[in-house]
Amino acid sequence: MFPASFLDGIARLVGSVAAIAIILTALGLMVGIVKPAEAFKRIGVIVGIVILLMMLPAVLVNAWSSMSLWCRLGLAAVGIMVWAWWELRLARNRRRRSRCSHARQERY
Repeated sequence: MFPASFLDGIARLVGSVAAIAIILTALGLMVGIVKPAEAFKRIGVIVGIVILLMMLPAVLVNAWSSMSLWCRLGLAAVGIMVWAWWELRLARNRRRRSRCSHARQERY
């Protein structure tokens, strides 16, 4: 399992970024750039993201540490296969776009 200092560092970083975002929202509200209704929405979104980012590392570390070696290898293999499939799909789309743009240029 990861040391507690890693999770503590992530929590501090997320907290600092959230504080900066809330301060900027408050300054925008004071200057009049942000409407009051939007300010409450933005602060709600910021708090939601902070909660998610604070819980996500702890859940992932806990899940990863409880997995066996074979489960980790299987998960890595699935990740590599998804990455390869995604690259193949992007290459296919690039070829299609280049053919379409080439055909459009010949018409004009």
